[in-house]
Amino acid sequence: MALRRFLTLDIGASTLKLGEFVSSSPGDLRLVHFGRAEIQADPVADADRGPQITAELKQMLGGGAFKERRVAVSVSSQVVLTRFMKLPAADEAKIRQMVRYEAAQNVPFPIEEVVWDYQAAGRAEQSDLEIVLVAIKSDLIEGVNRCVEDAGLMVEVVDVAPLAIYNAARFNYTFGEESEDRCTLMLDIGARTTNLIFIEPGKFYMRSIPIAGNTITQSVAQEFEVPFAEAEDLKRRQGFVGLGGAYEDPELESSARLSKIIRNVMTRLHAEVARSINFYKSQQGGHSPSALLLCGGASITPYTDHFFREKMEVEVAYFNPFKNVPFEVPAGELEKAAHSLGEVVGLGLRLATESPVEINLIPPTVTRRRLFGKKVPYFAVAMLGAICMVLGWWVYLQKVTRILEGYTAEVRKEADQRAGIEAGLKKAEDFVALTKVDAGQIQQVVRARYFWIEFFSKLNELTPRDLWITQFTPENNGRAISASGGAAAPTSAAPRRGPLRRGIMIEEAMPEPGAPPSGGDTSSESKGITEFEIRGLCLNDRNSSEPLHPVVVFRDALAKSGYFADVKILEAVSPQESDWTFSFLLRAKLKTPLLY
Repeated sequence: MALRRFLTLDIGASTLKLGEFVSSSPGDLRLVHFGRAEIQADPVADADRGPQITAELKQMLGGGAFKERRVAVSVSSQVVLTRFMKLPAADEAKIRQMVRYEAAQNVPFPIEEVVWDYQAAGRAEQSDLEIVLVAIKSDLIEGVNRCVEDAGLMVEVVDVAPLAIYNAARFNYTFGEESEDRCTLMLDIGARTTNLIFIEPGKFYMRSIPIAGNTITQSVAQEFEVPFAEAEDLKRRQGFVGLGGAYEDPELESSARLSKIIRNVMTRLHAEVARSINFYKSQQGGHSPSALLLCGGASITPYTDHFFREKMEVEVAYFNPFKNVPFEVPAGELEKAAHSLGEVVGLGLRLATESPVEINLIPPTVTRRRLFGKKVPYFAVAMLGAICMVLGWWVYLQKVTRILEGYTAEVRKEADQRAGIEAGLKKAEDFVALTKVDAGQIQQVVRARYFWIEFFSKLNELTPRDLWITQFTPENNGRAISASGGAAAPTSAAPRRGPLRRGIMIEEAMPEPGAPPSGGDTSSESKGITEFEIRGLCLNDRNSSEPLHPVVVFRDALAKSGYFADVKILEAVSPQESDWTFSFLLRAKLKTPLLY
């Protein structure tokens, strides 16, 4: 069987890890190349990492060692929302409907603005299904896809880092051999988050803690009063987890201070791990871990394994993602990075064989591109048919052209004869045009007589039952129109109002369309009613979660009435529970100004 190549990429908080695998059969996977690159790690820095990710990827791919260009990508759990839920057993279609409903309730964004996927994570009591839901904002995953594609790669799969590590662990280790209640905890200590992955026979659970390598670096930077980058370098060169107790401190004062800082952060991390274990046992029906596997970039801080062995009193070992995955790279180079390549191996397994968890947060642009690729053959056939159709029409038109040329001379003669008739018709058309102008003016005068009756009748119909209009002011481009018909600046004096009829208070100073102004400027701008300012009161429905809803309904009704081009809510303050009513202010712009 021909070799297949797979390219995998893990985009972490501080490193990029790239791996290329080959496979000759399902389940067979061999690492042939890998690369690592440091990226912006300072959590305080407000910089877009996209250009840096693209530049580092281009540099790693530029050497020619990596042949494949289709890639599976894993993203940090920090940017992904993960929820575990219990659902009743049902068919796949109903489960997807239930998960979509739960996603809409749990995701703090409109469901249309996120990319989400789910997978069964085991069975709970009473045959309920354990479902893991993951979601990410569309703009975030589109940004990741854009960075990767700008480097010349094409994204095929988007996974979440903890789930990729889980797939790698299930491939390399056998869990639950000794007893059915044996539980293994994987602790992935990264730069910004620490991921906890509980693994038991037939189920798994994961949780993220915002205490990780950057927490240590920030504490060091604060204690030593140095920049973040310098603190990171100091942590890597001299840092280790303080042993505490009866162990003697290092002779170098800076190393002693550094070890205590790291131990304090690790103690905080252990407290969060302990709380997560209690939550897992009480809420998820799990068991206490009997073994601990360490992985992640910050897990290799010296004495980290000793610290957790002392605190948790369980077996502690480092996770080896290449236990059952052979490699064709120098062992010495791989040993330095093996602890952080669990995601890379997990992604390779996703492409090479069937994996326990196959979440895919593929960006919408990639989905559309794939659908378009499937339709390309049909487009080609359609294009060929269109070309044949055009050729057929061209032949037909050539024949028709020759026939029509014979009639052209006769038509030209007849056209000359009818030129005189056309001149007469032109004069008649001019007369008709002038008549239409006169008729339009007459029609405008007639319409002005009945306009306000029809207008306020329609406005009365559109007014909701619990809403009253208290002031209806005509305006010319933002300026209130005076009783004399001229536009004036708004005044604080209350306008005179007419009688209240079905919730509408009509101003008596309303100018009549078509009536001549009493004075002032005679330009079309000064004589036109361009908009209305509508003030009113609305009954406060204390049982409603949306008290402003009647105002919104009224605004939408005005917008659809046919009179207005734009209706906006200028003021509408949510009432207190003790308020019986609340006021509102609308501005409704007419489609066509009313001349008066």
